[in-house]
Amino acid sequence: MDTKLEIEIRCYQKAQELLGKHFPNFIEEAAVTRPETLSESYDNDLPARVAEEFRSWLANLWEEVKKEGQKSFDEVMNLQRSIEMTDSSYFPYLTEAREKAEKVSFWEKLTKSNHEDVTHYKGILKDYTEELLKVMIADFMSDVIE
Repeated sequence: MDTKLEIEIRCYQKAQELLGKHFPNFIEEAAVTRPETLSESYDNDLPARVAEEFRSWLANLWEEVKKEGQKSFDEVMNLQRSIEMTDSSYFPYLTEAREKAEKVSFWEKLTKSNHEDVTHYKGILKDYTEELLKVMIADFMSDVIE
């Protein structure tokens, strides 16, 4: 049986795995590749999709670690307000950042500088996703019993 610390470490490892899966080579792309166009896989719904994938994984983990008589998974994951606050702190910036990343001005074509807008948008998505996963881990871990 895993200790509470081991369970938390597993959660963070899974979060890092998902971030690596959905934001591969983020630093290398920003510094070396410097893409001028935005890949279709990056959109405003990406953080929610990653969070849903993580939630599914957490549900399976809960079945593995919960003690007899403990709450159901849906009762455990009850910090919806914290998730909504995270959403509201990032969402206003996503639309504008995405528009800038998708629109390549004449000057950006000449100077090949749209990669800055692309990287900025992807960075917001990545930060947003990380924050969501941290809130979910905190919510989950608050109900894990040693």
